[in-house]
Parts: sequence; structure tokens; C-alpha cells
Amino acid sequence: MADEVIDYKSAPQDNFAEQAVLGSILISTDPVDTLTTVSSIVQSHDFFQTRHKLIYQAMLALDDAGRPIDSLVLQDQLSSMNQLENSGGAAYLAELGLVVPIASNAETYAKIVKEKSQRRTLLDVLADGTEASYAELEPVTDLIARVSGSLDGIDTEDGSADFRSIETVVTESFDQIERNAHNDGKITGLSSGFRELDNLTTGFHPGEMVVVAARPAVGKTAFVLNVAQKVAVMNPNLPVAIFSLEMPAVSLVNRMLASEGNINSQNMRSGALTDEEWSKLTIAMASLSGTKLFIDDTAGIKITEIRSKLRRLKKQEGQLGLVIIDYLQLVEGTTNESQQQAVSSVSRNIKKMAMELEVPIIALAQLSRGVEQRQDKRPVLSDIRDSGSIEQDADIVGFLYREDYYRQDNDEGENTGAGQQDEDGPIELIVEKNRSGARGTAKMLFQKAYSKFSNFDYYHTDDDNPFN
Repeated sequence: MADEVIDYKSAPQDNFAEQAVLGSILISTDPVDTLTTVSSIVQSHDFFQTRHKLIYQAMLALDDAGRPIDSLVLQDQLSSMNQLENSGGAAYLAELGLVVPIASNAETYAKIVKEKSQRRTLLDVLADGTEASYAELEPVTDLIARVSGSLDGIDTEDGSADFRSIETVVTESFDQIERNAHNDGKITGLSSGFRELDNLTTGFHPGEMVVVAARPAVGKTAFVLNVAQKVAVMNPNLPVAIFSLEMPAVSLVNRMLASEGNINSQNMRSGALTDEEWSKLTIAMASLSGTKLFIDDTAGIKITEIRSKLRRLKKQEGQLGLVIIDYLQLVEGTTNESQQQAVSSVSRNIKKMAMELEVPIIALAQLSRGVEQRQDKRPVLSDIRDSGSIEQDADIVGFLYREDYYRQDNDEGENTGAGQQDEDGPIELIVEKNRSGARGTAKMLFQKAYSKFSNFDYYHTDDDNPFN
């Protein structure tokens, strides 16, 4: 495709740098070591000249076979590949050995070759996107996602990290332990605002993928919105991004205002607020407006779009504090896969994003109906719908569980037993997986009328305001 799109007469290239890379390997006192350095930066397709591609491939083949790399052996290898003539012949191989006087700059030349290759790929991707845009044969959102994915590939093509010596990592580890010690062994990450949960997780940490799963109407969205607003209010300079695939931004903010101001959410929907509630609303609006909460309510958003938007937000704000995705199974993959394959792909990419952007990501997930067929309704890992690799990718997996949920006709109209859901009552977050800590259960209180979660111990210690 590149041959069809790029004008190769003016394509970015550096013939001397390509020759210098190959020549440096040939004249090096340790050709294998120099080749190893170069191969960590460039691949054969990064060379613009076909003969340079072939020579480099022959060098790699010699290294794989454990044979020495010099002009004579290289000539023999190219002959065995029937490519000696296409590579310029023996005279050209000899010429390469005279291009540079020393081999010590091989890495610098390799980076130049890589940069030119990336520029050609960029031109290729943009030209393809331009052509496809004129053709109008695919939805523009799909085209943007495809081009964005290709551009991301250019960014990360040579982004694999080098080995890190144990000496540097041990020092870094000690510094972290020392910082943790100053916290008296308590929260070392980003506090969720809920003490029992923080005691289990020690907070959310950069690079972590946290999955919170439950059946519909248990309170997943209300819970993560409570976490988001607590994090944002406690850390007003820390950006918190929310991707809502089910509800519009205004509905989410209404819930957060109800929770922040202890305002009856039904009154907010109807507009029948009391004078006291109007005052509370004004205070809640001021509190949330002073935070760095960002909401994206694009329905059917693709995982590549989420990554691109988060990269832009991090560049704009300088950092990311927390990301919430509501919910995982609604995020679209990049190919026409089965639902389980698509969810697994999205899950893997969420974990990659968390590590790349150095931010904790909380992703909500639906549970399958199977949990309702058991006598013990407490969820387990296998209950996550289309689970695929979710339980493997996630660092923390928690299940919201309300006993009263299974005592009545739930919001989907399914009769699950006698009784009614309590307006105010206990709710459990069962931490079933915790890669860096203990499993256990965090108890909270849920005030449905206010869409509000609170610390459970207030119920026992503050009779005047048990849901502070």
C-alpha cells in the first residue's frame, strides 16, 4: 500500500544514514553487539532502499545462525538467498565498509533511519485517510478510529522499554516504601473516599485497572459517581474523566448534585425542590464546579477513541488522576469480533491505557443472570458477563451486593423474591481479586433517594447524621 500512496521521489529518507548503519555493523569490533543495538531500534522494513533491507535481513539471518558477520560471509549469505545482485553485489558490500570511520555512532544513525521510516508511515496513513474520506465508503467515526489506531501504532512502534537494572529498581522501590512509611502504613494511592475500601486497596494506584461489577439497578453508576466526586472534591487540581455510554452528561451531573447536596433526586427530576433544597443545590453546584471533572457521553464510543481523548486530556492538563468507564461491555472494539472476543480486546486495551497513561481506571461491568439462579447470590469472578480476559487483566475486581435487591421485583421486572428494596440500607463491595493486597468486603451505606454512598461506620457513631 505504501508504494501506491507515497511519492517515493520525495519520500523522507536518508540514504547515508542507512549506509552508515550497515557499515557500522560491518566494521565493528563486535558486529553482533552493534547489530543487537541497532535491531532494538529498527526493523528491516524501516530501510527505504530495497538493497539495504536485503542486506540487513541477511545480517539478522547470520546472527540467528550463529555465523560471523563480515563482508565475505555476508556475500555468501546473500548468494544463498539469491539476492546478491539485488543487494548491489560484492562491490557495494565493500563500499559500505568505507562509509563511516568508526562504529560507535550506529545507534544515532539507526534512530535517523527509524525517524524517516515513521515519517513515511505517517504520510501513508494520512494519505489513506484522505482518500477514504473523499470516497465516503465508511462511517466517519470508523474512519477516524481506524486512522487514530494507525497513528497510535506509529507512536508505539519502537516504544518497548529496555531492561532496567535491579540496582535502579531497588532504589526506586525503597523510595516508594519510604514514602509509604510516612503514611503510617495507610493509604498510599488515591483515596476512594470510603474507609473500608481504602483499607483493602490502600487506594487506587497509577496503572491499575479496577473492575466494579453488579447486576442492573444495584447501584454501579451511583457508586462510581460518588467515587469520582469524592476524588475530585478532595483533589481539586486532579483531572477525573468519566466516559458514560448509557446516560447523558446532564443526568450524571444531576445524580452527583443530588449526592453532593443531599437532595432528593426525584425532586430534582420534577423540579419540585423545597427552599432548603434550592440552597443545597447552589452549594453543591459551587462545590462540583470547582473541580476538574470531565464527562464524555458519546454512545458507542470505540476503545481507540477513548485512548485518543485521554491522551489529549493528559496533554492539556499535564496529568490524569482517575478515569471511569461506564460500562466496559458497551465499549466497541476495532474489528468485527464476537461479543466475548470484543470485550476481551477492550479489557486488554483498558489495562494497557492505565499503564501507558499512568492512571487508575475504574471500569464498570455487568453480571450475567446466572447469579440469580443460585441460592447464594453473592457474585464470583465467573459471573462477569462476557468475562473473557477481564478477570485476568484487572488488578482489582469488586462486586456490589445488596441483599435487599433479591427480595423484590427488581427494576427489570423480574420477580426475585418477596419484599421491597430498602430506600436506605447497607451495601457490600466484595473485593474478590486484589493483585497487590487482601481480598475482603467493604461495607457502605446507600441512600437511594440521594444516589449517595456513605461510610458504614457513620451509621453506628453519628445518630444525627448517619449518612454523612
